[in-house]
Amino acid sequence: MGRDVVFVSVLALLAIWYNPVCSETADLELLHESDSQHHSIWTRKELANGSKDSQGHCMWYGTCNDCEYAYNYAYQGDAMPIGETDLQALESVCPELFDQFGPEDEPLFCCDSRQINDLIVNFGQALNLVGRCPSCARNLRMIFCSMTCDPHHSRFLAYNTTQEHTITPEPITNSTVVVKALNYYIDDTFVTEMYDSCKEVTNPSSNSLVMPTICGQWGEDCSPHRLLDFMGQGMSNGGFSPFDIYFQYIPDGEPVPNPDVIEAFDPQAVPCYEAISNTSGSCSCVDCSGSCPKPKPWPPLPQPWTVGSMYGVSFVMMMVFIAVSITFLVTVFWKWHVDRVARGVKRRSLQPTISTTSSTDSQYEYVQGSFMERAGASMEKALESFFTEWGTFCARWPWMVLIFGLSVAAALTVGVIYLEVTIDPVELWAAPESRSRQEKDYFDKSFTPFYRTEQVILHAENIPGFDYETLSGTKRFGPAFRLDFLLEALHLQHDIEAIIGDEMNTTLGAICYKPMLPDVDECTIQSVLGWWQGREDYLLKSVVGTTNGYNYTYLDHAIYCSKNPLMPYDNNFKWVNETTGTLEQIGCLAEYGGPAFPYVVLGGFRNGENESVSDESLYMNATALILTFIVNNKADKDLLGPAKDWEKKFLEYMKYWKENKMPGYMSVAYMAERSIEDELTRASQSDVVTIAISYCIMFAYIAIALGQARSFSRLLVDSKITLGIGGVIIVLLSVVASIGFYGYVGVPATLIIIEVIPFLVLAVGVDNIFILVQTYQREPRRANEKHEEHIGRIVGEVAPSMLLSSISEAFCFFLGALSGMPAVKAFALYAGMALLLDFLLQMTCFIGLFSLDTARQESNRLDICCCVQVGKKSDPKDAVAAEGALYKLFQDAYAPFILSKPMRAIVMVVFFGWLCVSVALTPRVEVGLDQELSMPEDSYMLDYFAYLAKYLSVGAPVYFVVKESSYNYTDQRAQQKLCGGRGCDTDSLVTQIYLASKNKSRSYIAATPASWIDDYLDWFRIYECCKVNGNTGDFCPAFQPDPFLDCVECDKTFIDTEKLWPDTRTFNNWLPTFLIDNPCELCPKGGHAAYGQALVYNGSQENLTVGANYYMTYHSILRTSKDFYSALIEARVISDSISETLSAVANSKVEVFPYSIFYVYYEQYLTMWRDVLISLSISIAAIFVVTFILLGLDIHSSVVVLITIIMILVDMFGLMYLWDITLNAVSLVNLVMAVGISVEFCSHIVRAFAVSIEPTRIARSKESLVRMGSSVLSGITLTKFGGIVVLAFAKSQIFQVFYFRMYLGIVLIGAAHGLIFLPVLLSFIGPGVNRHKLYLKNRILGGMSPSPTQILNYPQFSDIPREGRDDEIHRHNANVDVHRETDVAAASHPPS
Repeated sequence: MGRDVVFVSVLALLAIWYNPVCSETADLELLHESDSQHHSIWTRKELANGSKDSQGHCMWYGTCNDCEYAYNYAYQGDAMPIGETDLQALESVCPELFDQFGPEDEPLFCCDSRQINDLIVNFGQALNLVGRCPSCARNLRMIFCSMTCDPHHSRFLAYNTTQEHTITPEPITNSTVVVKALNYYIDDTFVTEMYDSCKEVTNPSSNSLVMPTICGQWGEDCSPHRLLDFMGQGMSNGGFSPFDIYFQYIPDGEPVPNPDVIEAFDPQAVPCYEAISNTSGSCSCVDCSGSCPKPKPWPPLPQPWTVGSMYGVSFVMMMVFIAVSITFLVTVFWKWHVDRVARGVKRRSLQPTISTTSSTDSQYEYVQGSFMERAGASMEKALESFFTEWGTFCARWPWMVLIFGLSVAAALTVGVIYLEVTIDPVELWAAPESRSRQEKDYFDKSFTPFYRTEQVILHAENIPGFDYETLSGTKRFGPAFRLDFLLEALHLQHDIEAIIGDEMNTTLGAICYKPMLPDVDECTIQSVLGWWQGREDYLLKSVVGTTNGYNYTYLDHAIYCSKNPLMPYDNNFKWVNETTGTLEQIGCLAEYGGPAFPYVVLGGFRNGENESVSDESLYMNATALILTFIVNNKADKDLLGPAKDWEKKFLEYMKYWKENKMPGYMSVAYMAERSIEDELTRASQSDVVTIAISYCIMFAYIAIALGQARSFSRLLVDSKITLGIGGVIIVLLSVVASIGFYGYVGVPATLIIIEVIPFLVLAVGVDNIFILVQTYQREPRRANEKHEEHIGRIVGEVAPSMLLSSISEAFCFFLGALSGMPAVKAFALYAGMALLLDFLLQMTCFIGLFSLDTARQESNRLDICCCVQVGKKSDPKDAVAAEGALYKLFQDAYAPFILSKPMRAIVMVVFFGWLCVSVALTPRVEVGLDQELSMPEDSYMLDYFAYLAKYLSVGAPVYFVVKESSYNYTDQRAQQKLCGGRGCDTDSLVTQIYLASKNKSRSYIAATPASWIDDYLDWFRIYECCKVNGNTGDFCPAFQPDPFLDCVECDKTFIDTEKLWPDTRTFNNWLPTFLIDNPCELCPKGGHAAYGQALVYNGSQENLTVGANYYMTYHSILRTSKDFYSALIEARVISDSISETLSAVANSKVEVFPYSIFYVYYEQYLTMWRDVLISLSISIAAIFVVTFILLGLDIHSSVVVLITIIMILVDMFGLMYLWDITLNAVSLVNLVMAVGISVEFCSHIVRAFAVSIEPTRIARSKESLVRMGSSVLSGITLTKFGGIVVLAFAKSQIFQVFYFRMYLGIVLIGAAHGLIFLPVLLSFIGPGVNRHKLYLKNRILGGMSPSPTQILNYPQFSDIPREGRDDEIHRHNANVDVHRETDVAAASHPPS
C-alpha cells in the first residue's frame, strides 16, 4: 500500500563504526562486568595444555600523529605498563585482557594512551549497536581488543606491509617504521560462532538487524568473513580502518605459516543464549532466538468439513434432497392414487367431527369459525370499508387531494437543502461504537492521525535490463536503473516538489512531514533518488579509486546503498570539489536525514521469483521506482484545506505529465490521499446518464403497459402515458420527500441511498400502480354505480394488499436501522420513510390523478392532449371488462399448466433442489470487497491498485498502543514487561510481537517493533547521548558540535550494578529530552525522529507520568480482503495476550490494542455473517408480524410468506457464490432490499389466496395467480428487467457487480418463486378458507346457518375440484367480494 512507507520515514539514523570523531573516553561499562569471572582469551589448545605463551611479544606500540592515516609504529618487543587512567579506560572496554594477569601481576600491554582512546572511539560506536547482546559484544570486542593491546601479539599477528617514517619516531620505542597492513590469523570456527552470536541483534528504532549496518557494502548479504573483511578494510582502500587488516581464516586442523611462532587466535566464543558472567544475563529473545522460550503452537486454522473429497455441507444437503424428494414424491403419488379411487365419495367436512351437543350456542360457534377467523374477517372487512370510503372521497375531490398531497410532499422536499451527504469511507462503514472506530479515534486523539500519502509508481516499459561489471564480477540490473530512467524520475520528483496549489498557494514544504526538525528542514520523500540526495550532479558523478583504479559510478553506489541504506557515507564516493576545494562525499541517507529502504523505493524486483529467494538478493532487478511524499494529517478535517489544495494540483500535474511529458519507455500510476473520495464522487456522477437511461426505460414501459387499447382508433384515448408518468413522478417524489425529511432531522445521506432507494421504491410503487389500474380495467362499472364509487370499490379491494406490502416493507427497513453499520442504518431509515410516503401519496395523489385520467378516458379525450376530444362521451354502462393479453395468458395457459399434477410435483422437487444447492453454496460465499470494484472503469486508481499488487514489497504499519492507565513505567518490573533488550522478560510486549513475526504466514507481523523503551534505556548507556553543558546545565545534542568541550555526562542514577535500569528520578527527568533529541552518528538512539509522536506524557520531572504510547512494526504483504481482516484478527490475538501480561504486573487493567490504517474498513468483515443474519432476521421477523396482522391474524398465510422469502434469500446467496459477488456492506444493503422486494412477489398472491372462497386449494391458487400474477409480472419483473440490463453498461464496477448482478438476481429469483413456486406451494399447504366468511356467505344465501351436510360440500382440504360447472364457478367467483352482500348473492348463481 502507498501508506506502508511511512513507518520507515520516521526512523532514526543508525550510526556505524567509522573514523575517529571524539577524543573523549566513552563509558562502555554496559558491555562488561568488572567484578565477574570472564572467559579466557587464550586458545582452546593452550587451555587444553594448561600453558601460557611466554614467547609472544608486541607487534606495534604507539600511533603516528603526522602520517596520512593513524598508522601504528612497528615494535617487536615486550609489552609495557600503562597509566592508571588508561588502565581503567582499557578495562572498561576490554575487561577480558586483564584475565591473564594474576592478582600480583602488573598488567603489561602493547598499546599506549592514544591507541586505547582510538579503540574506544572507533570500535565503541559499533559496540553501542550490539551492546544489547552481552555475548555478541564480548565476542566481537575480543578480536579488536586483542589486536590492539594484547601483550602477545606475535602469537597471531604478522606484518603484511610496513613503511619507513623518519619524520617523527615513536618517543618510547624510537621506532621509525609504521604498519600499513597487518595479517590477523584467526580460527574460522571462532569467527563463525562470533557472527552467530551477533547476527540476530536488532536496532529497535529501525526494526532492522544490526549486522547489515556494520557489514558495509555487503549489507543483508553479510557473512562472518565479509563482516571482518569490511571492518578490516583500510581508509586507503575506501574502508574505515586506519590501516588494512587482512584476516586469515584458519579452519580447524589446518596448519598456519610458521606454526612454531604463529597460531590462530582462538578464544572460546560465548553463544548468545549464554551469559558472559554470573551477573550479566544472556541476550534477549529479540536479539537471540536461542534465548526464546519454546513458542506456544498457533492454534490450527479451521479446516472445511469434508466427507471424502466432498464438502460436508454439500454432502448433507445432497442426502437431504434425495431423502425429502423421494418421500415427497411417494406421498404425493400415493395421495393422488387414493383420491382417484375415492372420487365420488363425500369429501371430508370442515372439521373431522360434528358437535353432537344440543346447545344452540355451540352449534353457532362451530359454524362461524374460531375467534381468530372471526377477528380476521372483521379486520379485513374494516380495512376494505375504510379504503372504499377513502378511495371514493379522493376520486370525488381529485384536485383538492392532489394539491394537498403535493404541497405536503413539496414541503418535505425543501429539506433537501439541509441535507448532508457522507462520502468519508470511515463514516460510511464503521459504526461510531465499533471497536476499530473507537480505537482509531483514540489513536488520532492521543497521537496524530496517520499521515496523508501521495505516491507515484514509475515502471519501465519495453526496455531490457543490462549487465554491469563490478569489482566483484558481473551484476545484472533491472531497467529501472538505466541512467535515463533515473534522470527522468529525478526531474519528475523535482517538478512535484515545486508544485503550488491553485486556491491557497500551498507548497509541499508547508504541509509535509519533517521528522528531523529543527536540525533538518526537509520533507520526507521516500525515493531511490535519496541515495544521491536528490541531486543530479551526484547521480552523474563517477570517482576513480585511488588504489585500484576502478571507476565507481552511480550503479556501484546503488549496490552499496541497497545493501546498507543507513550508511551516512560511501567511502568510494568522496572527492575534492574543484571549485571550492572542499571534500565532498555521497552517503545513502535521503535529504530529510533518514533512510530510503530499498524494499520501499524499489518495485518489481521479485518478478515471480520463488519465495525462498530473499528480497535482498533481487533489489537490483527492479523494474519500477516508487516515489512517496509524506504529508501531515489533521484530526480536524476543516484544517485539511491546504493539503487538499496541494493534492488537487498534484493530481492535475500527474495527469498532464502522463499525457504530455511521460517518455515512451515509462508507464506511471499515481494517487493522492484524496483520490479515493474524489473517484467515488466521480463514479456516482459518471453513472448519472446510465441510471437516467435505466429509469427512462422503466418509465416508458410503465406508460405503455398500463394502457389497454380496445382498438387502433382508441389508441391515444385508452393509453395511460400521463397516468404512468404521473405515477412514477409520485414514486420519485416520495424518495425526494424522504430525503428532505431526514434533511430536516439531520440524518446524513450516503451515495448508496441516492443510487438504491429509487430502484426499491419503484419496485414497490409501480407494482401497486399496476395492481390498482389493471384491477379497475378488469372490473367494469356496475349498474347505478357512480364514477367515484367505482374507483372507491376498486381501491377498497386492492388497497389492503397494497397496505400489506408497503407497511411490511417499511417496518422491515425501519427495524433494519438497528444495524450498527452507518451506511446500512442510513439506507434503512431512508428506505422505510420513502416506502411509507410512497404509500400515502399513492393513496391520495395517485387516486386523484387516476380519477382524472379515467374521467378523461370516458370523455374520449386524448392522452397527454387531454383537451382534444375525438368523439362523443361514452356511456360507462357499456364498458366491458378489459382483460389484457397477459391476464388471458395467465388465465388460459400458464395457470392451468403450472398447477397441473405433473408440473406441481416437478416444481416442488426442482425448487427444493435449488434450495439445497444454495444452502450448500452459502458458506462458501467470500467476505470482503476489493477496493478496485469501487472505482470507475476509466479511473487512474485502477492502474494504481494494479501496480501495488505487482510491485508491493512491504505491508502496512501496525501500532500496538498501550492505553493510558496506572501502569508504572519507572518500575523495573514494569519496564521488563515492555522492552525486548537485555534483561527483559521473555513474555514482554516486544518479545511477544517478535515471536509472532517469526511466523509471518500466520501472524501477518513482519518484524520486531520499534520500541521507545529499549532505545531510551540504550540512550542512557551511551556517553555521547546524555550530555549537558557544564556551565549552563542545558542539554547538549550529539547532533550539534561541542567545539569548547563544555558538555559533560548528564546526571543519571541506576538501581542495578549493570547500569541497565534507571531510577525513577532519572527516568522522569530525561524522558522529554530523549523525545526531542535527533539521532546522529555519535548518538544513534535519539528519540525525536522515531518516537517524537509515539509517546504522551503529563507533568515534568518528579511529577511526570507516561500516558498512551505505541510500539510500531508492520504487517507482511497483504493483497486480498481476507489477508487484511485476517491480519486484524491475529493482531488482536497478540494484543490481548500483551494486555494480560501487563495487567498482571500492574495489578490493574492495562489495555493494549493494535491499530493500522485499514482496520476501520475491514473490521466489518469480522462480524459480517453475524450482521447479515441479524439484519435479515429482523427484517423477516418484521414482515412476518405485519403480514400476520394485516392478513387478518392468519398465521398460516404468514408462514407461507416467510418460507418463500427465506427461500429467495438463500437462493440469492447461492447466486452470489456462483457469480463472484462477495458479502460486504453493499451486498448486505441489497439483501435487505431483496427482503422488501420479495414481499411484493409474495404478499399480493398470498392475500388473494387467503381471501378466496373457492372450494379447493388448487382452485384458490389458480384464482390468486390469475388475478395477481399478471400485475406482479408486469409491475415488478418486466418493469425492472429493462432498467437492470442497462446497469450492465455502467462505468462503475460496483454498479456492474453489486447492482446489475444482484438486482437481476433479485428480480429473476423473486419472480420465479412468486409466480412459479408460491402458487404450487399454496396448492399443497395453503391456508384453508376462513370459515367465518363462509358463514357470512351462507347466511346471506339461505338466511340461516348451514347444516353439516352443506358444509360437506366445501372440501377445502382436498385438492380435487368438483366436476361439472366448477370451472365456470371459479372464473365467476374470481371477482367476488365476500364482504359485499350483492357479490355474495351473485356468487351463488353463476351465469348458466
